[in-house]
Amino acid sequence: MSGERPAGFAAPPLLALGKAVPLAVAGVVVTAFVLFRVGAPVHWAVLVALPVGALALLVSRLPRSTDVVWAPPPAQVAGGTSTQASTLAGRLAEAAVDQDRFTRRVQPRLRRLAEARLRQRHDVADLDDPRARDLLGPELHRLLTDPGAPLPGPEKLADLLENL
Repeated sequence: MSGERPAGFAAPPLLALGKAVPLAVAGVVVTAFVLFRVGAPVHWAVLVALPVGALALLVSRLPRSTDVVWAPPPAQVAGGTSTQASTLAGRLAEAAVDQDRFTRRVQPRLRRLAEARLRQRHDVADLDDPRARDLLGPELHRLLTDPGAPLPGPEKLADLLENL
């Protein structure tokens, strides 16, 4: 068996401490020696040097930007599109139950979408233009303009929005 680790496996803790422990011990020894030379008693020099060694051990164990991460790649990459689609689906589900939420959140967005499409394709300024009702159809026009219009089911909504 070679010395390479398969992806997804971390190094055993004792092997990972290989360079950290000598660094920590060196920190303790140097600090204790300096304190002793300055005039501190031996037991105080060692007692004060131990936190310095612990700090050196901790700092030497911190990951660096150049360290190789032994983790498997994610199973599925989620892009912005899937996040937006799930957010939209959640908002539509909430709006189907709460008429006020549909009127305040979903309907204005659908209205802006329809107005942009009408301006782009048919040079119609807004939904109040009489041509807009003819282009959108009475059901979609009512859904976009009437505050009391209920949100239709998913299939019906998809059919209505397909007309845009």
